[in-house]
Amino acid sequence: MYYKANGSFLGGVSQDLFIANNKMYIVSQNGGGDGFLVIANAETLKKEVGYQDELKTTLSWPTHIAVLGENDIYLRDNNGVSLFNPSSKTVTFIKGTKNARKNRMAVADNKVFASTNSKTIVTIETGKDTISHTIEFDDAISGLIKASDGNLWVSSGKKIMKINAKDYSVMQENEVEPFSSISYLSTPAISAKGDTLYFSGGTTKIYRHVFSKNQTDFKVDASTMVDNTNYVYNNLAVNPVSGEVVLNTIGDYKTYDETNNISFFDFSGSEPKLSANYIGHTRFPAGIFFTYDFE
Repeated sequence: MYYKANGSFLGGVSQDLFIANNKMYIVSQNGGGDGFLVIANAETLKKEVGYQDELKTTLSWPTHIAVLGENDIYLRDNNGVSLFNPSSKTVTFIKGTKNARKNRMAVADNKVFASTNSKTIVTIETGKDTISHTIEFDDAISGLIKASDGNLWVSSGKKIMKINAKDYSVMQENEVEPFSSISYLSTPAISAKGDTLYFSGGTTKIYRHVFSKNQTDFKVDASTMVDNTNYVYNNLAVNPVSGEVVLNTIGDYKTYDETNNISFFDFSGSEPKLSANYIGHTRFPAGIFFTYDFE
């Protein structure tokens, strides 16, 4: 889609994106092509600007992005989280973000939330070059996403919590069995549609957790409905409008470009339904994104 709109390629190993003010911000790990950071029209994908030289000497393998404003673009790399100001072309390291996890950041209450040091979430505010607040957890954090009501969902250990984005208090926490996550995946272990969350722990077994009821149900093992599901590549995601759950799997790393699936599951009925399955369209996708999550 991007190539069709521009006749050029995104930077190598594109990893994450963020949508704000009808612009799509796309970060790539290796740069090249149209740059480490590309800003495009969110509807047409027509490139507005790309940044290569401005970032190549200051960032080390940037992987994730969050945006508060046109000159407040936050990039996570091997050093931590840095602020990029396109107008001044300056990159400022945010003190207190060293060891930021290779995972998605969240924006809520006009602040950036990032997980660091396994058990810590830090907040970043506009105009500051250091973190504003620290939230500590008892166990390793596996998921951090914005909730539909403007607060935060956090998975830590075997718990799923709702965190107040304004005062950082724990609004409610549920102990979830079974719950597991894999630390090296670069996407959150949880995905949500309203009060309902889904997770699979990097496996083909999909679970649903209704937070208000503290109820967890096994929904389906994707391997029983889809061929070539030996490896799950990054975590699942749920469409926040339709409720369909999307899972990417690979059959064989030697033939990954042929034996991969993008599988859509519908759990609205009494039995799980495979509503769509697309074969051979991905090459190690870094995540599943829905525009509705950025509204």
